[in-house]
Amino acid sequence: YDWSTAKKACPSGWHLPSKAEWEVLGNDSKKLKAKSGWNSGGNGTDQYGFSALPGGNGDSIGSFNAVGISGYWWSADESDNDGAYRRDMYYSCGNAYWYYSLKSFLFSVRCVQD
Repeated sequence: YDWSTAKKACPSGWHLPSKAEWEVLGNDSKKLKAKSGWNSGGNGTDQYGFSALPGGNGDSIGSFNAVGISGYWWSADESDNDGAYRRDMYYSCGNAYWYYSLKSFLFSVRCVQD
């Protein structure tokens, strides 16, 4: 999803999480990652039932990258007119990270119940 589509992707009664809502889950990506699906032994424990999978990312010309290696999820928070924040997880790291991205990039969505 690009960011504007991600903002509308959640069904009624659900919403795209803010950075603050993401932070409730913490920064330990091992606890968030699915028990299988990540390259090179990068699987997690799925302690919270989040089952994060490495869907990679896409760009505005339809090219996809890093499937199996990285997972990227939009937050509802803008950084400026052109960008918004995303949550990243990588097969080789035990932490989750915050980055800014142009709103035209394509990332995954997780919805939070209202």
